Amino acid sequence: MSDTTKIFNIGETIWIASHGRQEFHDTCPVCFGKLFVIVILGNDEEVKTPCSYCGLGFDGPRGWTTEYRIEPSVQQVTIIEREIREGKSTEVMYYGSGGHVYRQDIAFETEAEALAESVKLCEQEIKDQETRAAYIKNDKIKSFAWNVGYHLRAAKRIREEIAYHERMAVLCKAKEKPPTRKPGRHDDKEE
Repeated sequence: MSDTTKIFNIGETIWIASHGRQEFHDTCPVCFGKLFVIVILGNDEEVKTPCSYCGLGFDGPRGWTTEYRIEPSVQQVTIIEREIREGKSTEVMYYGSGGHVYRQDIAFETEAEALAESVKLCEQEIKDQETRAAYIKNDKIKSFAWNVGYHLRAAKRIREEIAYHERMAVLCKAKEKPPTRKPGRHDDKEE
């Protein structure tokens, strides 16, 4: 932020440092548009799983994510009201038309000063976003590994259940007795 100490007056025109976000689609940083990832297990087995990073909240992976590009911007504002709070430090707030409130640390006398501050604001915002993105990416990779482990355990359990039921069916068949006839009864037709 700026070390600006100048206090502007009502009726003066100032430049406000800001930044804006523009939406755009970018290739998924996890699956790179392939819609799946390959997880290598500890035994070097590779498991292909759908990408939940670009599919999170959707019907499936999309191969892209919505990103926002941070761009510097400045605007010119005429001060219609000013508020000064004094204490250990002096805090100044400027009010522009439309009820917008601006802090003193983003208010400048020239467009060039405001633009320079706006670039700094963008750099900080981008740095914050990258930190969040790295955390999310690492978190998603952990969930891929957990999902793979869960599904492999489920598949193993189901295979064991199938084998058990097939063994039981064989045993049941082996213990099956042939049908017996009751004495005095003949199923043959009379001749």
